[in-house]
Amino acid sequence: MNILMVGAGSMSESLVRGWLASGLSPEQITMTNRSDRSRLAQLHAELGVQTVDEEDVNAYDIVVLAMQPDGVLPYVRSKTWTTPLLVSVAAHIEPSEIEEAAGLPAVCAMPNTPVAYQNGMTGLWFGPETDTSVRETATTLFERVGRTAVTDAKTMSAFMAAAGCSPAFFYEIVGSMTPVLTEAGFDETTARQIVAQAMKGSAELLLHETRPTNDLIADVAAPDGPTDRGVGVLRTRDLADVMSSALRESAKEDHEAIDATIERT
Repeated sequence: MNILMVGAGSMSESLVRGWLASGLSPEQITMTNRSDRSRLAQLHAELGVQTVDEEDVNAYDIVVLAMQPDGVLPYVRSKTWTTPLLVSVAAHIEPSEIEEAAGLPAVCAMPNTPVAYQNGMTGLWFGPETDTSVRETATTLFERVGRTAVTDAKTMSAFMAAAGCSPAFFYEIVGSMTPVLTEAGFDETTARQIVAQAMKGSAELLLHETRPTNDLIADVAAPDGPTDRGVGVLRTRDLADVMSSALRESAKEDHEAIDATIERT
């Protein structure tokens, strides 16, 4: 499998780091970047991946379009495509638009930055021209760096908010909890590690559990105990409404952008 990454931003780097950690070799990944050539030199030196100034897109099995959204379709239209699977990781682009421009099957993938540590969550929106083989290829590629979920025009905005925006929500929570630990005497680094590891362990448990979250809370919240009292504060202040409102607000812009795209087509 040979992959061309068109774009060398943070998401592109996160994916490359994750794929390398998953067992792909640096020789299997080539990167190119129009706006910052020094960035390519930096990534080549650090990761060992191949870099090119002028790319032959048909020399690769998969071409990942990792530039800014407004550059995706112009780039696709500027090339003649014959063989590769096209995967866009840019927001607000529909796979059918890429397929129309390239004449080849396309997938829109929405990963989040934890893919760098093979703990990402990626939404896969398959174009109408994709077949079972193409879908399996894309799914296998992104499952190297975490988990995947199938999305579409209806669900993508909610997915992007839940998987792409929510890490910032979690960082906000961590930032609000660590001062309690530093006030108790822990240094900042240790305080953050304590909260982050507790969140990581809880997330891992959630991935292996099917019971409702209220049952999981009951497992650790003895009546009138410290956990129960803390949960009571969260519920009194309506954390559920705060979190759902934040998620809906983050989903709103993406939903409106996708609706606008649909109206244009």
